[in-house]
Amino acid sequence: MPSKHIDDTTWRKVEKEHVKAVVTTQSSLKDTEVLKILINKGLECISDEDYEIFVKRKKERNKA
Repeated sequence: MPSKHIDDTTWRKVEKEHVKAVVTTQSSLKDTEVLKILINKGLECISDEDYEIFVKRKKERNKA
């Protein structure tokens, strides 16, 4: 499995979704399963505009 770094803030959001998924489904789910769901759902929803907004915000943060 490929390994990439996920910053702590983002990982805490994934952990919260993991807990939410387990409580909602009353099923045991691995954190990697939830992460896969989140990534695939995000890939369905992301647009070119989302990337442009991200880059714009990143540039603004770097100026400060």
